[in-house]
Amino acid sequence: MPQTDVVVIGAGPGGAALATLVARSGHSVRLYERQGFPRFQIGESLVPAVNIVLERLGVLQQLNGQRFTQKHGVQFFSADGPTRPFYFSEVEDSRMHHTWQVLRSDFDAMMLENAVSAGVQAQTGVDVARILSDGDAVTGVEIAFEDGSRQVVDARVVVDASGQNGLLARDRGERLSIPGLENAAVFAHYDGASRGEGRDAGSTLIFRLDGQAWLWFIPLVDTVSIGLVAPSQRVSEFGSSPTEILDAAIARCPALQERLVDATRTMEVRAARDVSYRAEHDGGPGWLLVGDALGFIDPIYSTGLLLTLNSAELAAVAIDAGLGGDSVADFAGYSKDYQVAFDQFLILVHAFYREGFQFGKLAQNPTYRQGLIDLLTGIVSTPEALEVTQTIQAVFDAEGTA
Repeated sequence: MPQTDVVVIGAGPGGAALATLVARSGHSVRLYERQGFPRFQIGESLVPAVNIVLERLGVLQQLNGQRFTQKHGVQFFSADGPTRPFYFSEVEDSRMHHTWQVLRSDFDAMMLENAVSAGVQAQTGVDVARILSDGDAVTGVEIAFEDGSRQVVDARVVVDASGQNGLLARDRGERLSIPGLENAAVFAHYDGASRGEGRDAGSTLIFRLDGQAWLWFIPLVDTVSIGLVAPSQRVSEFGSSPTEILDAAIARCPALQERLVDATRTMEVRAARDVSYRAEHDGGPGWLLVGDALGFIDPIYSTGLLLTLNSAELAAVAIDAGLGGDSVADFAGYSKDYQVAFDQFLILVHAFYREGFQFGKLAQNPTYRQGLIDLLTGIVSTPEALEVTQTIQAVFDAEGTA
């Protein structure tokens, strides 16, 4: 029976980052991923606060070499026209004045290679078939290989970084959906789309169709990612297939149509459930959750990878401390700081979907504008970020809404 300090389920950015940090602390780590790499993944837009984590991981300098598009800001479009762009250069920390739009197949492969270079024993094409336990404590996993054979792996800690599949998350804790954010997404890549110029060339553009539906425009190096997010119950209003749905949504958005006059779709339109949720429990004796297994929030502000890597960092610290003793460590509550950030972003997400909410009007107040820029950059702890979210939450409380 193979034995290791830590088993990580899932080789996405969260699993790879966690495995890297734990291995660098001197612990043995085995990482198992059921899919082969490279593989397509959505979630292509970063926020600048991710730069700090990527620098700690030692991969920040590789991003330019990977031919990723630099992202300097975000702009929102409504029926009244575009807002003034929100530029990351308006935050104080120069390390966060830009970030990147990434092709996830390349980005995720880079993160996994970095984990292997740190000493992680990583295997792809391997499925974790069963969680092993002794009472409340998780003690290891049973893995299944492509040839049908199986093997038990004993571990002092098991980490679920398997994304929305959440193998351990579903086995050990209830997943709580977030009311009002039961959405679906359809998306594809397009060549030949018209982009902005200068520092606007790599900006994320958000086109609001109505109070519940919106389209993203994410410029990658050789293509552009375009997707629709809408309530699951309303998606069928746009069409009966993913292609019909996305085409119909784009047809309802003249400002986006203008950018696609000479564009050609280069991949089959894909669909995904986009339901926001959080796990009721973040960990327990011998186990914990990171990334999308721990929680997922609507992608409107591109905070997914930031929250994922934030949870990975917190988990790595907790694991290093937990492995210092002889008894089984209990990781319940390890993600407290992650939950604070999650709640900050959630307030802003609810504001976006609130009827009549307009970024332009809110940003007319200099303090609120700075708070919005901080949050769009991924910074949640500045006085301005706290003030703008507290102000929005006070409005919700007064109205008895979210």
